[in-house]
Amino acid sequence: MTDEGGAGAVVPTPPLELPLAAGPEAAAIVATPVGELYSVPLRLDGELVGLLQAGPVRGGGPPGRVRRRLEGVELPLAVVSRQLRVEERLRQQASAAAARLDAGHKLVGSSLDLDRFVSLLLDLALKASRSDAGFVATVDAESGELAVRADQNMPQGFSEDVDLSPDTGLFDWSLSFDAGMLFVRDLDAAERLGARSVLAVPLLQGGEPLGVFALVNFGDSGTFAEHSLELLATFSDQIRLMVGNTRLFKTFAGQYLESVKNLARSLDVRRPHLHGHHRKVSWVAEAIAREAGLSAGEREAVATGGLIHDVGMAGLVGADVEADLEHPTVGASLVEHLPLHPAIAESVATHHEWFDGWGFPRGLMGESIPQAGRVLAIAEFLVEMAIGDPVRDPWSAARLVAELRQRRGSQFDPSLTDTAIALTPALVAGITSIDGEPQGGLA
Repeated sequence: MTDEGGAGAVVPTPPLELPLAAGPEAAAIVATPVGELYSVPLRLDGELVGLLQAGPVRGGGPPGRVRRRLEGVELPLAVVSRQLRVEERLRQQASAAAARLDAGHKLVGSSLDLDRFVSLLLDLALKASRSDAGFVATVDAESGELAVRADQNMPQGFSEDVDLSPDTGLFDWSLSFDAGMLFVRDLDAAERLGARSVLAVPLLQGGEPLGVFALVNFGDSGTFAEHSLELLATFSDQIRLMVGNTRLFKTFAGQYLESVKNLARSLDVRRPHLHGHHRKVSWVAEAIAREAGLSAGEREAVATGGLIHDVGMAGLVGADVEADLEHPTVGASLVEHLPLHPAIAESVATHHEWFDGWGFPRGLMGESIPQAGRVLAIAEFLVEMAIGDPVRDPWSAARLVAELRQRRGSQFDPSLTDTAIALTPALVAGITSIDGEPQGGLA
């Protein structure tokens, strides 16, 4: 073996080749580069999954007592061998998924982070024009009103207090389309800001206000250089294009997410005993998250995760156990690149992890499991057990409470389990209500 630095000791290590393809059908003595070994094939469901080899041996091989011991562990070792292969494959897939997620985050951060882009352009504009301060405002997607997106060196509280309404606010928009710039309407507001001069250009889309890019001077110099207006107009065009692209991508992301939800619903249709399963899990998860004190954004993410948590099983046909073990990773990969709350993909990817580390696909433990995944795990358990299936009757609220207590700290997060226990009677009533669909929220 040679070190990276150059010289090193060379240790002749013969390769240990396991002749899987041409291996013996039964236990036998085989010749290998390290001598004759007693080889026991490990088979499971007719498939050769490994070899147990011991030696070196001489003559007639190991004594009968040793042979019986080696052959006696054939089945358990075969099971372990296959499980290790499955786990290694899942680890590799999880690693690949993590790499894809990281790449997706970088893509979103570099191409779709409008706030960062706007702040960069504002900083460039201030330096190029040698202005004292400035701000950029765009139309808020929820309120439909102009709101400050980035500002530098503006008075404290400016972004919260300024009125940018085209009808009554700081700027007069009546000549914006023809003049390519905005004039100050509210002189009193400008004076309160201490502004000696303001240069502002509109961001327009289809003749409608989309935003404002403004530079402000407070000092005695007051005026702007001739090129400042052209500079602002150029930067404003860049922001307008960025806002448009961001809106288009968000529209696409919303439509794509709806397609994923529909795919999950189609899975429920294929399994009549799980009618409305995803919707019920979503409802229960949101109720637990609310009672546990999660933020509004986290609650919405958990609810969305519930609507798609098993979508990774949509392509399965029959009882494919290995594929079933992979479905959390497959499902998360469908949404991990979208500009959505990260808890959505996290909840889908980890809703089968156990608090004590015995879950799948990654064997995460305790706090390393995202909180959204821990909530979703309890929610799915409650829904499945409260509904029943073709071979099992529905569990009562009392039995569910007993089971939750039994699984507290092993399968489920202790604190979240306590929250779910307190809600279980109301949750069961909601899960099993009219037409099998939960009705409204909890009182």
